[in-house]
Amino acid sequence: MALHYAFRLSLIAFATESVRGIFSHADFLGAIQSALIAAVIFFGLGLVFGEVASRLVEESVRASFEKWKTNPE
Repeated sequence: MALHYAFRLSLIAFATESVRGIFSHADFLGAIQSALIAAVIFFGLGLVFGEVASRLVEESVRASFEKWKTNPE
């Protein structure tokens, strides 16, 4: 899950930065470099936040299951 989240977040960052470069009439190389830097940064953030979210969901499911096992009503 974390890897999927990281890829999606980095693609969104790349696209956003590319569009910003187009609208600001930046040179092609500068726009692509800033888009790639944004993609790498947001890929790392996506890995971290995706892993945290995955662990939170797993812990919540585990706690709910344990609660259900002790009291199946």
